[in-house]
Amino acid sequence: MIESLKALLADWKETRSIILGFLDELSDADLDKKLPRKKLNTIKLQAEELTIFQEDIVESLTTKVVDFGDEYLYENMSKQAIVEKMAKLDAQLEKALESLDGTEIIDYYGEKRNVHQIISLMIGHEYMHVGQIIAFCYATGIEIPESISEPMALEG
Repeated sequence: MIESLKALLADWKETRSIILGFLDELSDADLDKKLPRKKLNTIKLQAEELTIFQEDIVESLTTKVVDFGDEYLYENMSKQAIVEKMAKLDAQLEKALESLDGTEIIDYYGEKRNVHQIISLMIGHEYMHVGQIIAFCYATGIEIPESISEPMALEG
């Protein structure tokens, strides 16, 4: 794998570890607690959405087209099923990145973006949800796990 994609993959793994930390350390009650949002109104649903988004991004590395479809279909997956799907997708992502040379161009809704931009988009999307989850924790009284709050220098 080329160095620039290795660096993005390392960033991805760090970002993904935060979501996995929430899934691992929060109770099922906290993961299913209703959040002040119309859709994706639980942490668990947000995590499931991340798998659907990642699946589309990983697929685009082969098809060279990002196609999110008309609407995501949510299965209300269990915590374990989400974690397993994330592991599977992370392995597929790494395998796909190994075969790329960094010059690949992907159609993103009619815009041509290189593979680095697409992976950065995926990382940014994941971090956006991390931020939402942290804000929702503060708003709803869910205690942020120390393994997340400490390295991110979050207030309790």
